[in-house]
Amino acid sequence: VDPALKLMIEAVQHYDGYIVQSTGDGIFALFGAPVAHEDHPQRALYAALRIQDQIHRYADNLRAEGRAPLQIRIGVNAGEVVVRSIRIGEAKSEYTPIGHTANLAARMQTLANPGSIVIAENTRRLVEGYFTLRSLGASRVKGLANPINVFEVTGLGPLRTRLQRAAARGLTKFIGREREMEALRHAAQLARAGHGQVVATMAEPGIGKSRLFHEFKLISKADWMVLQAFSVSHGKATAYLPVIDLLHEYFAIESSDDTRRRREKVGGKVLMLERSLEDTLPYLFALLGLNDGDDQLAQMGPQIRRRRMHEAIKRILLRESLNQPLMVIFEDLHWIDGETQDLLNLLLDSLATARILLLVNYRPEYQHQWGSRTHYTQLRLDPLGKESAGEMLDALLTSPAPVTLSAGASRERSGDDIQVGDRVRVQHALAPLKRLIIERTQGNPFFMEEIVLALLDDGALVRNGEVKLTRSLAELKIPPTVQTTLAARIDRLPAAEKELLQILAVIGQQIALEPIKHVTGRSEEQLEALLSNLQSSEFIYEQPILEGAEYVFKHALTQEVSYNSLLGERRRMIHAQAGQAIEAVYVGQLEGHYSELARHHLRGNDAAKAVHYAQLAAEQALGRGAYAEAANLIDAALKVLARLPETDDRLRSEFALRTIESTVTFVVYGANSSERERAVVRMRELGERLGGGQYLLRGLIPLSNMYFTRGEAVRGLELARRSIDLAEGSGDAASLLAGLFYAGLLANSCGKFQESLSFLNEAVRHSVHKPRSLSPSGYLYESALPCHLAQPLLLLGQVGESRRLTEEGLRRARESSHLFSLVHALVLTTVLFELRREPEKALVSAEEAIELSQENGFPQWLQMSRSLHGLVLVDLGQFDKGSAEIEEAHTLSRPFRSSPMLLFRIARLAHTYARMEQTDRAVQMLSDALAQLERTGERFSAAEMLRLKGEVLLMCHGAAKDEAEHCFRAALEIARAQQAKWWELRTSVSLARLLFDTDRRDEARPLLTEIFCGFTEGFELSDLKEAKALLDELNA
Repeated sequence: VDPALKLMIEAVQHYDGYIVQSTGDGIFALFGAPVAHEDHPQRALYAALRIQDQIHRYADNLRAEGRAPLQIRIGVNAGEVVVRSIRIGEAKSEYTPIGHTANLAARMQTLANPGSIVIAENTRRLVEGYFTLRSLGASRVKGLANPINVFEVTGLGPLRTRLQRAAARGLTKFIGREREMEALRHAAQLARAGHGQVVATMAEPGIGKSRLFHEFKLISKADWMVLQAFSVSHGKATAYLPVIDLLHEYFAIESSDDTRRRREKVGGKVLMLERSLEDTLPYLFALLGLNDGDDQLAQMGPQIRRRRMHEAIKRILLRESLNQPLMVIFEDLHWIDGETQDLLNLLLDSLATARILLLVNYRPEYQHQWGSRTHYTQLRLDPLGKESAGEMLDALLTSPAPVTLSAGASRERSGDDIQVGDRVRVQHALAPLKRLIIERTQGNPFFMEEIVLALLDDGALVRNGEVKLTRSLAELKIPPTVQTTLAARIDRLPAAEKELLQILAVIGQQIALEPIKHVTGRSEEQLEALLSNLQSSEFIYEQPILEGAEYVFKHALTQEVSYNSLLGERRRMIHAQAGQAIEAVYVGQLEGHYSELARHHLRGNDAAKAVHYAQLAAEQALGRGAYAEAANLIDAALKVLARLPETDDRLRSEFALRTIESTVTFVVYGANSSERERAVVRMRELGERLGGGQYLLRGLIPLSNMYFTRGEAVRGLELARRSIDLAEGSGDAASLLAGLFYAGLLANSCGKFQESLSFLNEAVRHSVHKPRSLSPSGYLYESALPCHLAQPLLLLGQVGESRRLTEEGLRRARESSHLFSLVHALVLTTVLFELRREPEKALVSAEEAIELSQENGFPQWLQMSRSLHGLVLVDLGQFDKGSAEIEEAHTLSRPFRSSPMLLFRIARLAHTYARMEQTDRAVQMLSDALAQLERTGERFSAAEMLRLKGEVLLMCHGAAKDEAEHCFRAALEIARAQQAKWWELRTSVSLARLLFDTDRRDEARPLLTEIFCGFTEGFELSDLKEAKALLDELNA
């Protein structure tokens, strides 16, 4: 057994694995810990296959000696583990993994048949294509509720690199590298003319070095012989590994070729190239492991042998370039061994007059001495800019589902076969996700693609006709492929720099020097040296601020991986220290640091401070329109609060949090969403438990607003009036303003237009003392009040003042740069344009409202603006398209249960159906809507709905004229009772036309004359133009 264990340990160590335990009849090994590697799943399986091969050979030897053979079973699993470090001496530690990942690896070993290697489904996703796999079906595993899919690893697969794997599933659209491609084309022109060129591409992992060469190779291979060599992260231990790959490609050596066939291929190719190259064959055979019998070079000194081997390869490449231009590509020089480096140096010095284009790429840490060569060009690839990154994400999100991995030809997933409309919908619906991905990846193409694929694989994104996000953006995780790449870089840092990077990751994305000093306890001189090293390694950069400088993580993902590499207890301790440091450093200036303080204390150990700062930070986030941030802060604070004893102080803190929550949920989920209702109802409960007073008052206000948005106007108006009385009695100015505002909205919904005007004008007077203040609905009073005032003013016949206030409200909303307020103002502006029958103007404002609602995730404004957009299309004569959009908007409105003016929009839709000759359907819809109106008391549009019913009845058949007239007269009565001159004008026109058509001109003329003469402005509007035209006809 001991020799077998020795072979196993040697195989693990060959791929930089760590032996956790040797049990006497087996070993337990880790890859990627305690030092991370970006390809640790592959390393584990390479080691497993090496063990399998070595033990197989050892067993054959045992059999040959007449002894009992050995057999092994190997289980491999990839995932996150907690690694516990145990010091066993002055300079040595042992590492033990803890958790499900390690346990599942052991379970895989027990499932393996003798001589086989077994992995689970999650590992398959990471290694498929690099290795050949055979499905063993689903197996039940102890400790897991559901069966998992299990696979046997049967050998090496056809793929070697990340790019090959991406090509097998379909490459993303190639974007944003025009300048670099032009530089490569220029170098190729020079090389073809006999002026050999070297082009080096330098970039961080994932930026697209290999993809750039791949794309250039595709457009050039018809005119060039292309030879390509790949380096691997564990390849430094194997001399000439990429060179051997390159020679295998040149001599067309297949894995199935035996030694004899390989020698024939090498010899035949060299002699065909030129007989004088025959002397290179012994060196080529030696390098490729093709010696037949004794090694002819065994007696040669190693330096001479090495030099002649390099010369042999150089001579063959130079001679081949005489036959055809030669493109030689060496990938990932940061991983090459010393022998390959020396060969490259020799080749680079020899190709200045050859038809050779040497393309190399590497990461910033790689160093060489080629910069002074005149035939050398270096390209530095930067991350994609926002526009190119957005274009790439559009292609990813509108492309078909990824294909199964294979070794076949690649296809580019450009999304060109997706309908334009689908792409536009995806762009709007996923705009917040796209922004988040670009922000977190900083435009790194590999990171962006892996995040999208991981989201699809995890079910966070689903394709069902179009791509949709199924859960909160806050839940997105870094995929393992990206995590290992970044973790490997971090683990290569010296211990002191790595520890500082982890501390910085906890403190934040942007960190000033003083808080770092407080947390680390290091002197400024020590810190500056360590920070300088981190800057030169391009983990962070320094940027000036008003007082000194601050340090910023170059990539948000680097910060996240570094943060997650700390154990929870250590993170909590650093968070607590960071919170204390900020409080100490920024005494008297904490207002600018509430968000940081909330984050640190929520993740630290001080619950009271966590709740306090979370509330303050959420209020700030709400004020600047960062609704997701505010929602996350409230959720986190409520969870902390639930752990505290139930005291009055706790109830007061919860009330403050629920107040913010009621506004945030209005914006994010909609006014009548279950999320908002829970917050509002809980405010009411807390107000009663805290003894009423100001808490009961502040709970009534969002409740009255909820009734407004549900269309239960009468009930809401009662609560709003009550809140005004309570606010006046208590001197609570903020509650008084809110109460007056909502009373104005509710009175307008009830058809009490003069009362609405009174409430809203009073609110305007109180709002003067509260500039930039938000209503409990999340929009600014300064823009909302003029827009809401414009509505009753129009209905009362004050057309000019209504127009002026509409324009003023929209202007204020634009100037405020508060997006939620702007969309609110655009919706109300569209309503006013629609009421004034100005469809061209309404179309512009509706489209802007739709676009902003989609981009910023405002669901209630989205359905309202789409519904209004549909009404406008109907006004413009596009009946089919408009009615379909209104119906779709009504479907969208169902989660909100109702909304202001919903019944009016239903009535308008019914009128549209009548114009489309669906009169029976139209009459039924109008009757249902009018019945609902009687139940809710939302009489804002009662007169207009009755008028529309009369118009629809006239479209049915002539016998309905009496019933239509009854509707018009009832509508007229309501309009006059409400002093709604605008509704009275429309109804008078409808009734006068009916009277005229039934030979009652004398009755029609005074009816219409009286209301028309009551207007002094607005004669350019369609309603007044129609009234004037009918009057002229009546007077003729």
